[in-house]
Amino acid sequence: MKTQGMRHQLLALDKAGRRKYFAYFMEQGLGKTWTALAEFEKHFAAGAFDAMVVIAPNGVHSNWIRREAPEHLSIKWIGHYWRGNDKMKTKKGKALWEKMFADHYPEGEAPARIFSFNIDTVNTPVGYQHIESVLKKYRCLMIIDESTRIKNNTAKRSIKVVELGRLAKARRILSGTPLPRSPADIYMQYHFLEAGLLGTKSFRAFNSEFTVLLEAHDPEMQAILKKIGGNGYGIPQVPRKDQFGRPMYKNLDKLIRLMEPHYFRATKAEYLPDLPEKVYKFIDFELSPKQRDVYDELKNEYNYLMEYKGEEENVKFEMIASRTKMKQVTSGFVKVYDEMVYMEDNPRFTAFKDYVEGVLEDDPERKFIVWAIFKEEMNQIKDWLESEGVVTGVYNGETSKEQREFLIDDFQKNTVESGGTQVLVCHAAAAGIGITLTAADLAIYYSCNYDNELRKQSEDRNHRIGTKSSVLYVDFIGVDTIDEEIQRSLSMKSMLADHILDGKKMN
Repeated sequence: MKTQGMRHQLLALDKAGRRKYFAYFMEQGLGKTWTALAEFEKHFAAGAFDAMVVIAPNGVHSNWIRREAPEHLSIKWIGHYWRGNDKMKTKKGKALWEKMFADHYPEGEAPARIFSFNIDTVNTPVGYQHIESVLKKYRCLMIIDESTRIKNNTAKRSIKVVELGRLAKARRILSGTPLPRSPADIYMQYHFLEAGLLGTKSFRAFNSEFTVLLEAHDPEMQAILKKIGGNGYGIPQVPRKDQFGRPMYKNLDKLIRLMEPHYFRATKAEYLPDLPEKVYKFIDFELSPKQRDVYDELKNEYNYLMEYKGEEENVKFEMIASRTKMKQVTSGFVKVYDEMVYMEDNPRFTAFKDYVEGVLEDDPERKFIVWAIFKEEMNQIKDWLESEGVVTGVYNGETSKEQREFLIDDFQKNTVESGGTQVLVCHAAAAGIGITLTAADLAIYYSCNYDNELRKQSEDRNHRIGTKSSVLYVDFIGVDTIDEEIQRSLSMKSMLADHILDGKKMN
């Protein structure tokens, strides 16, 4: 490798050895990509592999070819990242693909081949066939980057990734947060590595072993069965909840024993003790009287749906819509019949402006990130910041690939004095994975949702190797609203994952 590995990366390589299947569970920013590339280079040089196939989230998959491999690999290699089905149909796209299979090299001088695909490629016949052709032609090391993308055991893409994995000579999964919600999250990831690795090839059997489920005679289960009228699949697996409404689990020590031989775990606290700490700050705000009236009405509607119709499939969407509207109302707007209605008072935005004005008064050139979940919020934040003379960029699902590259480089490399981007307003699903934003030591969560993985991932965009000072994370919380429920949920999910992976006690 051109670059030197750190202690935890070398320990990870040593534990992985020549295993057919293994997991790198290393917190974001600890160099999982370097570790996977180093392993591939080592075994390619020894003649064990011809190629590597990477499956990663969209945008992250191209990073393997455009940045990571060129920076780290010392072997001769060629690479290709998937640019979409349409691009593959063009003359140029076909030529780039065919170039990867060229074999006119002197004996022993063929380069290593790296193919990188975004995760949704497997759902298209064309994409699936291309991946399959590589796995059948070469002796491949197959990598699933951010492997929680295959945690859903019934999802089409999870099933197809597992199918393709059986064609690979060896398999690896990479994740910093492999259990973002519950023990059930790990089953399909390990199933990709090897069927039965966790003691069973049945997800239902696995779930029964490690989740406390409602029994058939339980009154709550009887009510559920009455509502759904039988679903043809037997008794549904519904977790029993404790007095605080949290799902209950069991036999976690056994799960830890089953998992441990097949992964290497690295945390920043253990292997980068000098990395500046994370600091959290919560700013509460009260809803306006009008907001509270609308919010309570939506909450009552949701409670009715959950209590009386919650198990009927045709109301699931209504329940999700009600919670989405509850969240919108806390930010001063709500969508009614496809039209966005804005409220005159918006205490969340007022609290945000007050805080940011103080930040800029203390340091007019301080760079920071603002995370938000709705486009309306992001637009409002951007418009206000620009009206204050702050150079602001938006990084969400609508941001082009070219603009994303520019924003990252401008934010990281250029000073505010020279006109560089001072604030990035981001959506975690777009910017929360695979990029480095260490120019900021402040991250503001204007709004947040239940996705613990995206929360952890987004936090670590600016808390990783290269971070120079402690990072402050600021959350704006609506009092007596869904915001408080989200914070409790994220805390519980984090404690569960820490217990299974790191042996920490659960409170």
